[in-house]
Amino acid sequence: MKLMSVLTCLIGAALAFPAQAQQGSGRVYKCVDAAGNAYYSDKMNPDCAQGSELSRQGVVMPKKKEVAKPGQPAKVDPSQATPKESKERERRDRALLATYTNEEEIDAARDRSLSFPAQGIKIIESKMDKSNERLAELTKQANTLAAQKKKLPANLLEEVSLIQKKIAALEADLALRKVQSDAIRVKFESDKQRFRELKGASPPSQ
Repeated sequence: MKLMSVLTCLIGAALAFPAQAQQGSGRVYKCVDAAGNAYYSDKMNPDCAQGSELSRQGVVMPKKKEVAKPGQPAKVDPSQATPKESKERERRDRALLATYTNEEEIDAARDRSLSFPAQGIKIIESKMDKSNERLAELTKQANTLAAQKKKLPANLLEEVSLIQKKIAALEADLALRKVQSDAIRVKFESDKQRFRELKGASPPSQ
């Protein structure tokens, strides 16, 4: 019975560790600098020009309304753009119109950008499949030894631990790649909507 208890703890840890690691990865933040480059981190940079929090599915989360504390001035309405912000918006608009001539080109650029994280996702998923298969084999070996009331070898326990860490790292990497993919989609959809506004065109009928 004591051996079975040890085995249960071992296998339970093997299944729980990756999920705990993924939960421990916390939030993901997207920061866009003045040049329009996007960066991702688990912490929001206070110097970020344009920052947003992303959900685990890569969707931009709505910003919480902040109430000014007593003794502090209320924040300026973000819709009231400063001359510097207006100038930067005009620069981006010119770059957008100079880069694309129609919405199909924006979609093509989006697909090219998505091809890189998509390739990485496939590789990671393949590695995860192999790691999970190996973990299942080790679990089967451990169950057989436990049924025979034999002691679990140290090398088996060590390999289980190593595979657990590998799976946890792969899951974290996979989650980040998916966040990046969704951020790319959001970025190009925003560009397409702005391009449509600048061209004075109506959205295509579904």
